Amino acid sequence: MRRKKNNLRQKKKNLNRQYKQLISHAWQNEIILRRCQQMELRLMQCESFASLVQTLLTESPKNFELDQVALVLFDPKYDIRRLLLASEIDYQKLFPNLFFQYKKQMITQLLETEILPKLGPYDSMLHNHYFLSPNNTDRTILSVAALPLVQEKRIIGCLLFGDIQADRFVTDSATDFLQHLGSVISICIDMTLLRDRLKYSSLNDALTGINNRRFFEQRLPEEISRCKRSKTPISCLFVDVDHFKHFNDTYGHATGDLILKQVAGIIRKELRATDVVGRYGGEEFVVLLPNTDHQRAQEIAERIRKCIQKHRYKHEEHSLKVTVSIGIADFQKFVDENKTLAEIGQALVAAADNALYKAKQSGRNCIAVNS
Repeated sequence: MRRKKNNLRQKKKNLNRQYKQLISHAWQNEIILRRCQQMELRLMQCESFASLVQTLLTESPKNFELDQVALVLFDPKYDIRRLLLASEIDYQKLFPNLFFQYKKQMITQLLETEILPKLGPYDSMLHNHYFLSPNNTDRTILSVAALPLVQEKRIIGCLLFGDIQADRFVTDSATDFLQHLGSVISICIDMTLLRDRLKYSSLNDALTGINNRRFFEQRLPEEISRCKRSKTPISCLFVDVDHFKHFNDTYGHATGDLILKQVAGIIRKELRATDVVGRYGGEEFVVLLPNTDHQRAQEIAERIRKCIQKHRYKHEEHSLKVTVSIGIADFQKFVDENKTLAEIGQALVAAADNALYKAKQSGRNCIAVNS
């Protein structure tokens, strides 16, 4: 009888322990679910790809109590990076834990399958490139969760969670929450990239691939404001292809389009990343040169003019010679506290346009400065 009572007590004790474990697991799952939902809501509120990456890489470590998070994206044609650059975002500086791969294999090797997250120990051969070296050796990553990012059955990337606890991510752990989170992140990446592409296309010239007039006119007052605050010079170039109508009429519009594309490419190549270039209309291009006085602007304009003149534009068996005229104006002449930034910007562009007219009157294929 006593033995039977002891067995019952032991069973009760075991059941109580199991019950407490179940309650504890349920409570932990509730916390994880709540954190996932909070994170998902934050991600779905992101309006741009850059804000999504910012949220993902800065808030995930706090939200899920992780040591490091890395985002690896499949970008074989440089499309995503081009969008970031078009948005004037220095992604390498802002997002050191954002990586791009042009080979799909570089991403799939991080995963077990393209469906389920892979959990396990840190592997230096696989993970060393993606996790920043800690200043403190006590913060060395020991376990990793790799979440596949898949959209419409195509792999678009991988999200890596790194933790200093060896038992944080172990092979046999359940991955339901992580799998769901990966699906939401995949959708958010696709949606924000789509928004950015639509925005970029509305501010981009379809023919030449550079910014259009709308983009330039948006940036103009911003750059004027910046140079006023920093008390630095800013100059404007107005570039026009000489005798462009002749090329169109003689060789056809396809050749005219080719000339515009190549001229735009040469201009862009000769500029810095901080400069702003746009197709203003027809065969006209406009350039803003921040932190550039009129002397330096003349040097840049002359370099562009010479490069365009030197280049040979092919049309069937013909090698065409193309030249440009360039007008130059600088901001200092239009500083007026009574004018708005937009008015100052318009005056600057108008002055460069007037200087262009002088260059045309002087025989074309030259530069002229607004006096």
